[in-house]
Amino acid sequence: MKEGRITIAELGPRLKLIRQELGITQKDLAQALDLNQAILSKFENGGMVYASVLLDVLCFFRGKLNLNFILQPGEEYNINDERGMYTEAKQHDVIIRGKCKMARQDVNKAIEEAKANLQKAIDDLENFCVSE
Repeated sequence: MKEGRITIAELGPRLKLIRQELGITQKDLAQALDLNQAILSKFENGGMVYASVLLDVLCFFRGKLNLNFILQPGEEYNINDERGMYTEAKQHDVIIRGKCKMARQDVNKAIEEAKANLQKAIDDLENFCVSE
């Protein structure tokens, strides 16, 4: 292995190839990670991203691939050695979990908006009663 460190500019494209090898679309990965697809695309094409994006992507692949090897500079990564670690059922499970997470966030947002609207209605009613 080559000495040194891998850069974000090298890591993004490397993980893009792995994602493609696994048959995961960029859209599905972005949804599973609750990321904007444009941000994921920027990362995969060697652009700089927030550390949280990098961590989300690495966590997604944790347990599915040898991250120690991915993070080492130099040698090519052969996904065929570990393809069995990431079954279709597991891929489907990850995508469904991502969609459920998005649905929960939508419901929580709707609840917060409803609370705010209810509080505003109560405040308006109190103000009306005080002014009468």
